[in-house]
Amino acid sequence: MYLDSVFGVAVQGQASDILVKVGLPVRFRRLGTMVSLKGGKIVTQKMINEWIASTLPSYLQSTYEERGDVDFAFQDDMGIRFRVNIFRQSGVQGFVARVLESHIRTIDELQLPRILHKVPRYNGGIVFITGTTGSGKSTTLAAIMQNINLKYSFHVITLEDPIEYVFEDQKSLFNQREIGVDTLSFDQGLKGALRQNPDVIMIGELRDEETAKNALTAAETGILVLTTLHTHNAVESLNRFLSFFPISEHAVIADFLARNLRLSLSQRLIKTVDGKSRVVATEVMVVNQRIREIIQMAKDYDNLHDIIKQSNDFYYMHSFDQSLIALYREGRITEASALRFANSPSDLKVAISGVA
Repeated sequence: MYLDSVFGVAVQGQASDILVKVGLPVRFRRLGTMVSLKGGKIVTQKMINEWIASTLPSYLQSTYEERGDVDFAFQDDMGIRFRVNIFRQSGVQGFVARVLESHIRTIDELQLPRILHKVPRYNGGIVFITGTTGSGKSTTLAAIMQNINLKYSFHVITLEDPIEYVFEDQKSLFNQREIGVDTLSFDQGLKGALRQNPDVIMIGELRDEETAKNALTAAETGILVLTTLHTHNAVESLNRFLSFFPISEHAVIADFLARNLRLSLSQRLIKTVDGKSRVVATEVMVVNQRIREIIQMAKDYDNLHDIIKQSNDFYYMHSFDQSLIALYREGRITEASALRFANSPSDLKVAISGVA
């Protein structure tokens, strides 16, 4: 089957994603850039129909017919896993797949902020891992959980749509539940998890009010909750979390969040100087007393940017711009890349020049 060849090319070429549209050759996303396979076949509707028929689980067929799109995990004959999304567009079917790494890289391998090693020591609470689609949130989350798996005797429950990284029990005991297969929804799975004696709950993504509220409830009871949001930075994350709730409830929710949020890490992937790989730039906000008071007020969150920049020495926080400067000075990214991703390109330009 041609699909096997497509999957093989993606894995061998270290592509992150496979993008398929009728009438065009298959395209791949590699290091954030979309490329076409030289001499690749033009994809026909018959080909996509066959690919969907061979990969879509039978239990999701009615969901796909009803909704017009569906996510699921697929494992090929070589044991490589893919996160697949199929969808309808303009009367034809589309197919996108992400290559899932079998090796779970560690915090140190990914060169993530070392403060993430401290996450398992939190006495309950909630941790946000945020970024845009394709920024590596799931990989970072997996690294944190693997750290737990290797060093702590915890019961970990994951709620995912679909399951991406599969964990082999080490010191910890993992129960991984897939939405639509093992439980109907994130909300229902989270309610069940509260009765399953967990130390850690990982929620693949916060999407709605009920899930967000139950995540806070779990964190309040002493369970460590790890989750992701599609946001650029800590300020956006706080605003997004509040947006799940009616304005009339913001004061109460902000108080709960201030008591239970422990850390927010936001990330972006940037090409290295040689263009052969990518490195992660991060913003880290650790919730200290000053930040807790600001979160409780449910307004003026923009003040957090300055607090984060000024709190590096004692609380190990840093802003995106500080992370970019460090990567540039280490010779890992170009000045152009640093300026492109900066929150304040003019300030970063001054800092790079050594004036500030």
